[in-house]
Order: sequence, then C-alpha cells, then structure tokens
Amino acid sequence: MASPAKTTKRRGRRQGEPVSREAVLASAKKRFAEDGYEKTTLRAIAEDAHVDPSMVLYLFGSKADLFRAALRLIIDPDVLVAAMNGDEGDIGRRLVVQYLQIWESPETANTMAAMLQSATSNGDAQEAFRSFMREYVLTAVSGVIGGGEQARLRAMLAATNLVGTALLRYIMKVPPLATLPTDDVVRMVSPAVTRYLTADADELGLPDL
Repeated sequence: MASPAKTTKRRGRRQGEPVSREAVLASAKKRFAEDGYEKTTLRAIAEDAHVDPSMVLYLFGSKADLFRAALRLIIDPDVLVAAMNGDEGDIGRRLVVQYLQIWESPETANTMAAMLQSATSNGDAQEAFRSFMREYVLTAVSGVIGGGEQARLRAMLAATNLVGTALLRYIMKVPPLATLPTDDVVRMVSPAVTRYLTADADELGLPDL
C-alpha cells in the first residue's frame, strides 16, 4: 500500500508544477516591472501568485534565477531567431524590428525598461541580466550566423547598437532619437547591425578566436 501512495504523491507534484510556475512567472514579471529588482521580494511574488514562498524557491532556486526566467518572457531567444530567419529585408533589419517591438509593445515595454534599469543599478540584477544575455540571447543569435566564438563576438557587437539605442531612446529618452518615428530608427540602426552580423571578418577587424 505504501508504494502506490508514494507514486500518487509524485504524480500530483508533477501535475501542479506547470500551473504554479506560470503563476509565479506572471507575478514576478509584474513585480519586477513595478518595484524593480532590489525592492521585489520572493515573499511578495509568492503572495501575488497564491503559493507558498518555498514553492518559489523550489521552482526557480533564487531571485536571480527567477529574474532570468522572467526576462525570457520579455526577450524570447526563439522569437529573435525566428525573426532573423525570416524573409523580409536583411537579417539586421529583421532583428532590429523585432527588438524594438519589445520596447514599444504595451505588454512588454514597462517591464523591459524596469529590468534594464535594474541591471544597470543593482549588482545581482546585473549579473542575472549578463548571464541571460550570454547563455540565451547571444548563443541563439550567434547560432543563426554559424556559431563559434567569432559569431558570438559579432552578436555582441550588434547588441551594443541595440542596447545603446534602447538606453538612449526608451530609458534616458534623449532627443532626437527618443522622438523619431520607429521606422526611421529601424532604417538608421539596421545597416550597422547587419554589418556586424555579416561583413567580412577582415573588414570588421575581428581577431582569431
């Protein structure tokens, strides 16, 4: 009798995890957007998700891990890859369009701004953001252009344009970049991103890695 009961308990936990995980992620996304990384607590996230704080730790391990998971709701590497593999315009334009949509969509704009601001002002958030970019975004983007260390460097150089544009346009709101129509920004930024992703290595001066 003991063995079936034990099996039933394990099965119940597996069935409950996906629902709890989605609820916790939704709560974390909202809390990080409203309160920033430093002021957001796992207890507050758990209360919003109607779960015990121990469940948050069980599902994600730490606040930094939860921050990374919430980031993936905003910047989904699979969506970026799909955009880069599209057939409209060149690869840089497709990536820039998809990236700017994250910043301008009502569903993600405020959260993205809060998370990037947290990453520039809090050490733990910065490390979580850095590892998310390195392990997920840069790996995914570099995979589209062949993979390897040189491809990762190309992806990182392209990211300097994307992140810099976001900081000046959406966080610091510096004109005229902050007030230009999105189509103008795409037109001006895309050539540099395309160049970093596709130009000859010698032209870019890339080192042998």
